[in-house]
Amino acid sequence: MKRSAACLGCRCVPDLFNTLKDRLIRAGVRPANVSRYVAELRDHLDDLAAEGIANGLDNATAQQQALARLGNIDELATPMIADRRFQSWASAIPWAVFLLVPVLGQIAIMAGTIFLLTAATSAGAVPPWFGAATIAAQYAIGGLVPVLTAWIIAAIALRQRSRPIWPMLGIGAVVCIGAMLHLPVVIPAPGQPGMIAMALMLPALAHLLALLGLATAPFFLNHSKART
Repeated sequence: MKRSAACLGCRCVPDLFNTLKDRLIRAGVRPANVSRYVAELRDHLDDLAAEGIANGLDNATAQQQALARLGNIDELATPMIADRRFQSWASAIPWAVFLLVPVLGQIAIMAGTIFLLTAATSAGAVPPWFGAATIAAQYAIGGLVPVLTAWIIAAIALRQRSRPIWPMLGIGAVVCIGAMLHLPVVIPAPGQPGMIAMALMLPALAHLLALLGLATAPFFLNHSKART
């Protein structure tokens, strides 16, 4: 009996739960909390429908009565939205999630890279793999890290249905920093000391545009997918 009521609910009320889920996520409720809440409501609806059927109602009437007892979208959404414990950081402090943390993370990765490269050297000598490692680090700092950071920002924003202003500011910031950060490395040679440093330089336009195109790709792909 419980199974038949559950199946009936699955056929007749998916829009109620989908609309509620979208409402809660757009209001800033954490997706994990939304999924758990909606699952609990589905189970409660099945219980109410099963109770009506046990009392002699037909399936359709029991489902209608269960929906009425469950409440409308506003009644179901208000408690979750009003409880600040369920709010995501992306909603509560978007400037930190989408801008401050990514920028600080990008700088921390740069500092960590310099530390690791420096730790691998000794006075006047470097390991044989050092040259390849520095080239890889330069490409990572100037390309891979800002693009991956921007994709993480985009993924969080799309999952949370966030307003675009802070995600776009964050993506713009990490792209600009990625295009400006440089890792000049001089391998020591006889009569020439080595050097590992962090430098900020004016970005090349082609580099900046390439990073921006790659960084914003998830937004355009999601928009195209939503239209089809």
